[in-house]
Amino acid sequence: MDNIELLHKILLFRGCSKEDIELLAGLFQERQVKPGTTIFTEKMPAEALYIIKSGQVRITTVAGEGEEVGLLLLGPTDFFGEIALIQESSRAVTARAETAADILLLTRKDFQALIDLDPRVAAKITLAIARLLAMRVKAYGNKLRDLLLS
Repeated sequence: MDNIELLHKILLFRGCSKEDIELLAGLFQERQVKPGTTIFTEKMPAEALYIIKSGQVRITTVAGEGEEVGLLLLGPTDFFGEIALIQESSRAVTARAETAADILLLTRKDFQALIDLDPRVAAKITLAIARLLAMRVKAYGNKLRDLLLS
């Protein structure tokens, strides 16, 4: 699958036209990652959105006495790190390649360039990120409420 086909499948880019996707594809960098390679760790500066083209990436966090706990195992067409596009912050989790992986990344710097180049496309992506975050807050809020009430 080429990068344009891949981007068409990504939730964050639904609502983008073929031309929008072609513009976006030119902003992404492609990386090959070996198994066991750490993509980023907790507390590192958040600087990019990542999309998995092939392979698997495990998302973990440190809990308790420094024990690493697996949260998610992501595969092709999954993405992570999207908050980095809209907010300068540090990572809340660690991302590590479980297998050899091809990943695409869009840096905050390149996303900022997109804002200047085509604010309409950047606004669509920002709105998609906001919707995704709202869904997560609602889902995790419900889980937290259920835990507190049980």
